[in-house]
Order: sequence, then structure tokens, then C-alpha cells
Amino acid sequence: MPPNPTPERRRRLACLVAACLTTLLTTACDTTNGDAQDPKPRWSPTPSPTYGTTKDLRTCEDGDCTVEVREGDVIPFGENVRAPDLTIDAIGPTGVDLRLSGEGTTSTFSGQSPDQGGGVSTYNGTDFRVLEIRDDTAVLSIKPNGL
Repeated sequence: MPPNPTPERRRRLACLVAACLTTLLTTACDTTNGDAQDPKPRWSPTPSPTYGTTKDLRTCEDGDCTVEVREGDVIPFGENVRAPDLTIDAIGPTGVDLRLSGEGTTSTFSGQSPDQGGGVSTYNGTDFRVLEIRDDTAVLSIKPNGL
């Protein structure tokens, strides 16, 4: 059995272990590849949601689309969708403001963003999700609830 290490030896060993862990953690967490001036991530956490995106608001008539919108756009829904027309009231860095308004009803979803908690706002069986915000446009996913 090896002799008990002295207090000085234990202190040095503890410092060595701490230095190794610090180096290991710093190296493992370095996403800039040594370039401290480059704040852009080297990876994308999710694939770009723009695949299948259209700018034609009429494709949303059935309540199932991925569409690029601008402030002031109005998405009309067909009779089978139990939601009034959707108006894009604002698009900004803090989120998208959506308003559903029709005969005798108005509902608003303010500050909707891709990184919000559950990410989905629901109105009468239809889900609304902001997938992406790009300058003055946003990409919305509109789906029947649960899909």
C-alpha cells in the first residue's frame, strides 16, 4: 500500500486536477475555434424551416401551410377552418404580433417568436407557430391542432 500523501502533495494534486478540468472544459466548450472575434456559431441548432415555404397567402385557406409573411398581410381561411382571418400586425426583433379577427371576435398573440416556450399558439383547433424572423418578414407554420 502506498504511503499517505503529505498535505503539500494533496494540495498540488488538487491544483493539478483543477487545472486539467479547467482546460478540458474550456476546450470542450470552445465554439469559436480559437477566433474570439467571430461571434457566429459554427453550427445551426435546427435546420432552416424555410423548406416548403410559400409567399402565396391563399395556400393557407385550408389551415395547413408554411408561409412567409410581412407586416400588414392578411391570411384568409376557408369555411373548414374554425378561425377568422389572421392579420400580421407587427414583425420585429422581439417577435411577431398576430391578430385573428372576424364576426364579433378578436384574439391577439403578441410577441410570438421561434424561441418561445412551447412555441405554439392555438385558436379553436388551429396551431400557429413562428418558425423564423428575418428582418421585415417572418415564416409561420399553420396547422390543424395536433399535427
